[in-house]
Amino acid sequence: MYLIVIILNRPELLKKLLTVMKRNGAKGATVLDSMGQGVIMKSFEEDRPMIASIKKLKEEGLFVNKTILSVIEDKQKLQNIADAVEREIGSFAEDSEMGIMFSVPLNMVRGGKLGRYDGPFE
Repeated sequence: MYLIVIILNRPELLKKLLTVMKRNGAKGATVLDSMGQGVIMKSFEEDRPMIASIKKLKEEGLFVNKTILSVIEDKQKLQNIADAVEREIGSFAEDSEMGIMFSVPLNMVRGGKLGRYDGPFE
C-alpha cells in the first residue's frame, strides 16, 4: 500500500485532478489547504507574530496550494493514477509551477474506505 501526496499549486485544477484519481481507482482522498514556505516567510518580514501572520494570510486567501492525500492499494494502481493525473492536468516534471507529486510506502493501514488491511505489503 502507498500514500500518494500531491501538492497542487493550481487549485483551479483540483476538481479535474480528483475526478481523474477516482476514475483510475482511488477510493478517496483528503484535501488540505496549504501554502509554501516562501509565502510564509514573506509574511514574517512584516514583523507580526506567527499566528497573526498566518491568520492574515488565510483572511487574504493566500492558501493557494491544495495538498491531496490518498491511500492506494498497490503499485500498479499507483502508477496508473500518477500517469493519468499528468496526462489530464499536465506534467509535474515539465511544469515546475504545477507543484509536486510523490508516494510513500505504507506498512500499516487501518480504517478509512480501505478498512483494515492485513494482506502482504510490497
